[in-house]
Amino acid sequence: MKRIFKNGAGYRAALNGAKYRAALNGAKYRAALNGAKYRAALNSAKYRAALNGAKYRAALFVLLAAVALPVAAESFPEGDVVAYIDAVDAVNLPVNCKAKMAVVDTFASGGDRATEGFFVRKDNKVVWVATAPASQKNFALLRNEDIFYERFATTNKVVKTSATANARGGETSNLDLTRFNTNLDYTVSYKGEETVDGKACYRFELRAKNRKLAYSLVQQWVEKSTRMTLKKAFYAVSEKVLKYYTVTGAELADGRIKVIDMKYVDALKPEDTSSLRIYDITALKSIPDQFFTKEYLESGRLFPYDF
Repeated sequence: MKRIFKNGAGYRAALNGAKYRAALNGAKYRAALNGAKYRAALNSAKYRAALNGAKYRAALFVLLAAVALPVAAESFPEGDVVAYIDAVDAVNLPVNCKAKMAVVDTFASGGDRATEGFFVRKDNKVVWVATAPASQKNFALLRNEDIFYERFATTNKVVKTSATANARGGETSNLDLTRFNTNLDYTVSYKGEETVDGKACYRFELRAKNRKLAYSLVQQWVEKSTRMTLKKAFYAVSEKVLKYYTVTGAELADGRIKVIDMKYVDALKPEDTSSLRIYDITALKSIPDQFFTKEYLESGRLFPYDF
């Protein structure tokens, strides 16, 4: 009986051990299963995260691509921009003409001065001659396409100069006094509609065609109803505004300017200004070519206004 009890105790121990191992194995199984489920869930979460990341990157790529695409240029309401700008220039001055010009320079430091003169234009050629004061009489500036010459009033010497130079001082450069063909010097693009002093205008951006010009960028506002330029802003290569002018008065007849007053302002020193008046604008049928040569300036026999 004693042996049987022992055997019974051993049996029960063995059975309990088997149950324990079964329970342990079950626990391991469940742990393994739970681990597998965890890893599956984790992998699923990673997959979703990766998928969401991929979707995010795809969305970001589309957004960046959209930003990188050039914005379509706004269509000009009146058709061809180049032809329109030629028409604007024609409102300001006939292709062949003469006109008188008066300039008053005002400086913050004092010493204001006034200059009077006239210019003659033949297409892309311009000669500007000072008639007053006496100290500046027969000072002259010549532009023949992209070539510039200056005649000194005191020495009568003629030297080559440039569009960027400021031969007579003040806020008007050589180009300001001789630039009457916009498309010759600049590539023009339309930038939309704005108002200047309550007047509806088209705004254009002018980019210099070469580095010889005084300004690499110009903004131009043209009144829609008259095709008259009301304002211009002039920029350096860095696109920092250097100066601007606004039209302070004008008289038109038959769709053309007869008298125009402009005020140039130094953007860095607003107290320094140049007020310019162009008047007595007269269209001409023919103009002697000799006006537009270096030899003409050197001769000293500058033609009077009433030639």
